[in-house]
Amino acid sequence: MRFTLALNYFILAIGAYLISFFVQAASQTSGSWIDSSRWTIDASARGSRNTDTEKNAQTYALGLDFHKVFSDDSHDIGTLTFQPYLVKISNVARPPFTFDDGDDTELTWRIANFNYTALAQGKFNIRLGHFEIPYGLEYAEDTNGTLRQLTASDRGIKADWGISLNGILPYLEYEVALTRGSGNEIKSTDNPHVFSGRIGSPSHRNLITGISWFKGDVLTRNGVVERERYGFDVSYFYYQWQFMLESSLGETQGNDTSHSFAEIAWMSPQEHWKSYLQLVYQDIDVEQRNDFASYWIFGLRWQNDDGFDLSAQFKHDLNSASTIETAPDLSLQVRYRL
Repeated sequence: MRFTLALNYFILAIGAYLISFFVQAASQTSGSWIDSSRWTIDASARGSRNTDTEKNAQTYALGLDFHKVFSDDSHDIGTLTFQPYLVKISNVARPPFTFDDGDDTELTWRIANFNYTALAQGKFNIRLGHFEIPYGLEYAEDTNGTLRQLTASDRGIKADWGISLNGILPYLEYEVALTRGSGNEIKSTDNPHVFSGRIGSPSHRNLITGISWFKGDVLTRNGVVERERYGFDVSYFYYQWQFMLESSLGETQGNDTSHSFAEIAWMSPQEHWKSYLQLVYQDIDVEQRNDFASYWIFGLRWQNDDGFDLSAQFKHDLNSASTIETAPDLSLQVRYRL
């Protein structure tokens, strides 16, 4: 309880300071609100089929993707990212706990934060709001709203409300975050919280490496789940090819667990086509029994220059386990960004 109160007061104090600075900076910034900003209307429809049970599910999303850089005459002050989405699910067997059931509509937040960058020319920044947990390959890859996902499912949370310190130095990039642990909504039920971070080589290079940690209690439909992860990731670009690998060790509710992920992806020269093949292995020790699961995923995506996007993905089990959800799945998505 004391940790919860301290975390909430700390976030509120930093938030009040940043908001006051933000308002002052905005009033001094030349030009209109539209200057140095971009926005997009994002709509998508997704259908999924469990090839074992032959049950179908649908997900529809409509949202706003807004970005604005605030600056004065000499330097940037910070970046506002605002992405609210209205999401409707239908016949989903295991919906996220923020939905009441498998047939529901909710307002969700993909990203909604302000990153204050005026302290040290981008070397030491403060981010406040709802942002992606800094961990592993997800840190540098934008997979929001796409069928292609990486390793967030192993930690049970992809984005969260909180505060982070982040920056770009000549030879490394870093982000360290303290977050609520409740995902889409700010909830204090059962005192969830997460301390996470990633330190890695510059993301503009062909070879990118990083180390990450994740420790805390993540809120789920049935209460909090204690998770701890320590991982290593590497990404390598070779012409139109990308090779990625992430491996982690840790605990879930006191049970030892490991997770490995590998992906090979190819993109066409005009970046209209992308295909990828993923291989995932999960292992957990439960009550003196070792459970492990593995599966592969193949995906294909086509997008044009006008914002139209078609994606297809198939997931196939290699080995299943009762304690690890790896149901085979065929998914199709249509997306349009205006």
